[in-house]
Amino acid sequence: MLLRTLATLLLVPTVQYGVLSSSTPSTQNDCMKLIQKGGRIACNLTGQQDYDRMSINNCWVICKENFNTFMIPHIECERIFKVDSWLAFQQTFGKLPPFGFEDCGDEYKKRLEKWVNDWAIHEEKAKKTI
Repeated sequence: MLLRTLATLLLVPTVQYGVLSSSTPSTQNDCMKLIQKGGRIACNLTGQQDYDRMSINNCWVICKENFNTFMIPHIECERIFKVDSWLAFQQTFGKLPPFGFEDCGDEYKKRLEKWVNDWAIHEEKAKKTI
């Protein structure tokens, strides 16, 4: 079990970033852009101005005029490894494993694309109703 965990901890960053590194790219990834896009639609649709930020602890979008929050698919705010792997990851890389939206693998990205698409559908329905 320990060998499998260690192999996973060493191979995931290597495959993902092409090098064995303790740091991930600091640029904004596609998942964060999708969260902002969906948040922008939800906030504007409900008259709360624009997207302001996201809460990782609560896994929701916060708007500039915050009177309602919008849930992000919850798995996006969970770490990519189970708790029993956190210590080994932290000892190896000096930090906790990334959240799903930070890792932004295909499954995470597809889930967020669907979430954004659902908000876009709500927006279109609202425009037709007005």
